Amino acid sequence: MTLIVGLRCGDGSVLMCSDREESDQVAKRSVDKLFRIRLKQGMFLVGGAGRSSILANAFMRLEAALKAADEKEDNPLLDSHRDVIETVLYQIYESYIWGRHDENERGVQLVVAGAFRAPQSAPFLYVTDGDVLYPQQLYACAGSGQDLAYYFVDKLFHQHLSREVAALLAAFVFREVSGSVGGVGLGMDMFLLGPEGQSLYSIPHQKVPELEKAVPDLGDTIANAWNGDNIVIPTWLTDLFKK
Repeated sequence: MTLIVGLRCGDGSVLMCSDREESDQVAKRSVDKLFRIRLKQGMFLVGGAGRSSILANAFMRLEAALKAADEKEDNPLLDSHRDVIETVLYQIYESYIWGRHDENERGVQLVVAGAFRAPQSAPFLYVTDGDVLYPQQLYACAGSGQDLAYYFVDKLFHQHLSREVAALLAAFVFREVSGSVGGVGLGMDMFLLGPEGQSLYSIPHQKVPELEKAVPDLGDTIANAWNGDNIVIPTWLTDLFKK
């Protein structure tokens, strides 16, 4: 099981995050789940949730297709990458998912960030819906625990996040989700894709616990908000219980 989250920072860069737990019925291990594709015209970060064997084929085909398109000077990847990715998604669903007796268990979901070496070009952010590439303006969550992740991000995200605050928000979200949802854990990876495809920053997963410690404890924060000094009880409610 996997949780993938992409957050857009105030400067247009995109922070891509994934947990590191890969497990089966016997054991689990910590692995890197964010796939990097470096091209002449830019760079892509891809995270996927679903069956590992299908995702591995999707990543391999995406890399091959994007690199082939990258070589075509008369068709800039900035303009054609959506068609390239959706073609691969269709092929994956046609080959491994559609028409299978366990089709509902085979579906995969990707979060994709792409940046191009073009002036004033901000990274693109997408989440997939089946074989459809779904553009996301601000953030995207996919995989196990995505509903809980969306709940926290919906409440806490704002369009002027600095890169540092985005990293803290991501650490908070993954800490809370991993504590509530099985199969999400063993740390997390963070990569920040900068504007104009010129920079890729990695936050070592060994450093993530330091970020988690910098974020307030959720239980303590809620308890403090609910103490008597912070709650104003409507007069009509007090009067009602006096009757």
